[in-house]
Amino acid sequence: MAGCAMLLLCGTPVLRAAVTRSVTIGDLFTQADQVALVRIVAGDTEHYGTVVYKAVVEVPYKGSKATEVVYFGPYAGLGVGAEYVVFLQAGAGVKVQTTGGLAFGDVAELGKIMSAGYAALPVGYECVFDESSLVRRCDDSVELNPEQIVLPKTMRTYPRHEAGSVSSYKIWVRRSDFLPRLQMLSEREANRGGSVGR
Repeated sequence: MAGCAMLLLCGTPVLRAAVTRSVTIGDLFTQADQVALVRIVAGDTEHYGTVVYKAVVEVPYKGSKATEVVYFGPYAGLGVGAEYVVFLQAGAGVKVQTTGGLAFGDVAELGKIMSAGYAALPVGYECVFDESSLVRRCDDSVELNPEQIVLPKTMRTYPRHEAGSVSSYKIWVRRSDFLPRLQMLSEREANRGGSVGR
């Protein structure tokens, strides 16, 4: 059993171990080259020197277009078929290192997930909303780490109880509250003459 624990510990990704500073959602949006709601359609750890995800843009907020295919990495653990809001910095491409199999081919541009990987926010359906109404307890959600990404105080996060040491790294916000905030940031940047689309 000790060998199993050691194996699990050794297999844990160390790329997230770096300490990152907290950043507001507005600053994160401004610093990103691409911001989008994406669905991951494939991932490859076999043919490249890094993790490469292939995703389709469902809702572009900055630096991409709807239905565009984007590639990003390098952090393992994201789910194929799952939706994420991603904040990406432009990066150099990557070449296939291992032949055979079904690689994506040479990737011209590989975006890097910002904030040491914490800026890939899972989008899903959760029952964490501590509302009095049973109907409002489960809803479409966006998950984030409040130690890394700071939301405006006006945006309600859940659960609302005091977070303990085990749960302080994960909170949820309703998707219907979060995505309009990104749209507002996108429109604000477009009005200032920033680059929102490609």
